[in-house]
Amino acid sequence: MDLNEKLAVLMSYAADDREGVPSTAPLPPRLRNAGAAGALGPLNLRNVRVPGRGRATLLRVLMTNACSYNCHYCPMRRDREMPRTLLTPEELVRIFLQARARGWCDGLFVTTGIPGRPAPVADKLIAVLEILRFRERFDGYVHVKLVPGAEPAQIERIVALANRVSLNLEAPCGASLKSIAPEKDFDLSAASLAHAQSLVRLERAERRDGKPGDRLRPGGVAGMTVQFVVGATADSDRTLVGKVNELYATGGLHHAHFSAFRPILDTPMESAAATPAMREHRLYQADWLLRDYGFEASEIAYDARGNLPLDVDPKTAAALAQRDRFPVEVRTAAYETLLRVPGIGPATARRIVDERRTTTFRSLADLKRLGVAVARAAGFVTLGGRRLQDVRWVSQLSLWDDGDEVGAAHRTFAFSPGTFR
Repeated sequence: MDLNEKLAVLMSYAADDREGVPSTAPLPPRLRNAGAAGALGPLNLRNVRVPGRGRATLLRVLMTNACSYNCHYCPMRRDREMPRTLLTPEELVRIFLQARARGWCDGLFVTTGIPGRPAPVADKLIAVLEILRFRERFDGYVHVKLVPGAEPAQIERIVALANRVSLNLEAPCGASLKSIAPEKDFDLSAASLAHAQSLVRLERAERRDGKPGDRLRPGGVAGMTVQFVVGATADSDRTLVGKVNELYATGGLHHAHFSAFRPILDTPMESAAATPAMREHRLYQADWLLRDYGFEASEIAYDARGNLPLDVDPKTAAALAQRDRFPVEVRTAAYETLLRVPGIGPATARRIVDERRTTTFRSLADLKRLGVAVARAAGFVTLGGRRLQDVRWVSQLSLWDDGDEVGAAHRTFAFSPGTFR
């Protein structure tokens, strides 16, 4: 089966068992338009990396695309004419178990619009988790998108039963959020995020102190994620990276998601320019430098507008902006210094440090054997004091650059790829 056929089979299981054989029973009225043009498909299969499990396929479920908010950029905004759908907790669990039994997915990701008050929506998310964990005894990976403004006790229950929880901040501050989502309260979202982070930190601390793990009550041990809509507001990359770094400092956050703004049909921002996909990619690269490479936020280099250069990756841009720190002597440099060299990642830096105890590196071939991307690294390193390349940087090949979209036809979209992150 192709993906669409698989999703159609799964949707058939949303029919109530009493209505007949699920594969042939009619869908209830609230779901019969799920495949209509302009609808947001409630199901999605996505291959991702899951902490402690390697690569896995998640069934991503949008419980409902109905929403009380009227955000200017969002495909689910209240005033947008579109088919609305709603899956109940029982239907969602039935669909997931059928997908898992067929080997189509390993875990579950649940997100939802917010029709009405946050508390009843959070109750439905809790119902999904409780059915899965206690009735079905499912002990696998579950990621739940938190509802900002849920009651503290509801957040505690969701975090207790999910492996990972996430929350959409959308913008780095309240003023920016008001410009695109005037009905949302940034402080309320930030408070929900902070409470969830504190629960994740507590669970991790208790596990370190010897508390036995419970796969049915993982306690959010995979950590929090947050999402920002990039380019919908005037916020610079410097501001976004600064906010992410601030959140990392409080603990409990695993990583950030960045979703390049796309103008959605029939929304107030449908005439706004789309954000280059490369800008989203550069933000992810900067995020990796903060999380995995030990970079300080002050080391990230920006252009005159405060944005990451699109024609060069952030690590190379940082190296070019700190010329006094290069070239680096590979035979003696500390691990942390090697990590600052373009073309050398954490695993490669560890191999260099381990092997140079018994080996003398003499050429680029020696470094390439250890995994160094020598075309990028050569201009930033020396071997025994010998420069390996006169030019400090070899221009990267990329699919597009900063100016490629100038003069391009304006495109609008039915929904944004970020809907299911």
